[in-house]
Amino acid sequence: MVLDNLLQTVVFGLIEGSVIAVGAVGLTLSYGVTRFINFAYGEFLTYGAYLTVFLAAGLFGSSLPLPVAAVVAIVLVGLLGVAVSRVFFEPISQRGALPLLITSIGVSFILRNMLQGWVGVSAKQLPVPLMRRQDYFGLVRLTDLELGVIVVGVVTMLAIHLLLQRTMLGKRMRATSGNRSLAEVAGIDTTNVVRQTWFISAAAGALSGVLYAVLFSPFRPVVGFEYLIVIFAATLLGGIGRPYGAMLGALFIGLAMNFGSTYLSANYTRAYAFLILVGVLLVRPEGIRGGEF
Repeated sequence: MVLDNLLQTVVFGLIEGSVIAVGAVGLTLSYGVTRFINFAYGEFLTYGAYLTVFLAAGLFGSSLPLPVAAVVAIVLVGLLGVAVSRVFFEPISQRGALPLLITSIGVSFILRNMLQGWVGVSAKQLPVPLMRRQDYFGLVRLTDLELGVIVVGVVTMLAIHLLLQRTMLGKRMRATSGNRSLAEVAGIDTTNVVRQTWFISAAAGALSGVLYAVLFSPFRPVVGFEYLIVIFAATLLGGIGRPYGAMLGALFIGLAMNFGSTYLSANYTRAYAFLILVGVLLVRPEGIRGGEF
């Protein structure tokens, strides 16, 4: 029984770690290229979840199958990320990180209040069955949706790895992150690279929001802002601006939250993430993973 509980807790930690990892990678990609922390990022999670609900429910016309609705919502939020960048951040990109950070806080309030004005504060949930079939894999049990979340998380991490290491866009992103001025001298259109990065970052945030909605329905318009704190913890733990560190940090945070909830108290789930974060940063301020973008 003790071993069963231990393994089940590890599995639940990996499941939530998958959700956090997708969001943390998106956040750290945007930071790595733009060099400022976007506090509006949590709203991309929220919009991803809500747009998926509305598209699947047929609010904009004919209803779409849930996977198709999720893909369309992710693309739309990616475009929203580009629009936010062009309207709010590009005009002040040369003024330093502090004006950008404060602007991102303002953008977060704008997006959140726009959504609340549209949908209200009532909870929503994805059209997934409340009673989910459970399969046993050795000593652990998983629902089909939980297994799907893990698979999507792994595929997303692999896709980000291939993007950064095997594509021209990934090489341009790494060059822009390392030295934007030098990248421009080398002939790289850094403005276009930043916009493409915003699309990928916002889309990753939306995907994280969809995965969160699959696991933790129902949800409200503040869900992205609240979960952003956990994503920040994973990003900082892994080393801000380092995608592979964000993946690793997300797994640590997911495990810490679930072990704390299981063996200590479920009332302080997110506090455990920050206890781990503070402990690591006191010993290793640069995070658990060094290296370059």
